[in-house]
Amino acid sequence: MEVLTICQEAPVTDDRAHEYRRITDDLADRFEGLFTRDEVDEIVADSRAQLERTATIDTYLPVFVARFAKERLGAAARDRGGSAKGVHRILFVCNGNAGRSQMAAAFAEAVGGQAVIAASAGINPMASLLPEVRTAMTEKGIELPEAFPKPVTREVTSAMEVVVGIGLTEQELPEAQQVVTWDISAVVGRSPQEVRVARDDIEARVRDLIGDLVDDGELNHSSGDAHRSR
Repeated sequence: MEVLTICQEAPVTDDRAHEYRRITDDLADRFEGLFTRDEVDEIVADSRAQLERTATIDTYLPVFVARFAKERLGAAARDRGGSAKGVHRILFVCNGNAGRSQMAAAFAEAVGGQAVIAASAGINPMASLLPEVRTAMTEKGIELPEAFPKPVTREVTSAMEVVVGIGLTEQELPEAQQVVTWDISAVVGRSPQEVRVARDDIEARVRDLIGDLVDDGELNHSSGDAHRSR
């Protein structure tokens, strides 16, 4: 299976080119022996191109590009090497990756501990995380200082055991071993109390889902409004 599928390489011709070369150098060193420098450079360029589509302020764009590229390379490396026994990999997807899926991924890692690796993405990622979501999660003792919206990529989805679509249909989601859909309304433009209600619903569903996975690796009806296994 081809893992590193690049949509379009972003031209690096501006005065920040050295920053992106440094990112490539750092990641090439980190993933030496797993990916060539050219493969790393393509992922960095594509990550930049995808994030530039929604970035409104580019001050921190290189930081986000570095994190996004690192996540993609890490997922691709896991996909090539297989998953560690007893570790469950879950991708949460919503429309904008600015609220629901971010909360779900944060809860999954907080609840699952070492048994869970969680990620989030959006089919139409927004420019930034919703401030109401940051506040709501802080109330639960979970900070999201480095969270930012990201698009769905093949490297990440192919490494996941379960894909959870929040407010999406199965047809909008990538293929996975197991697919779950949750009917939770968007939190964009909602009041703080409405965001809290969605947050608590998401937390309860995440706990059910992880309980199923840790028990026997298979999902049951409590895990979602609809689910299927490949």
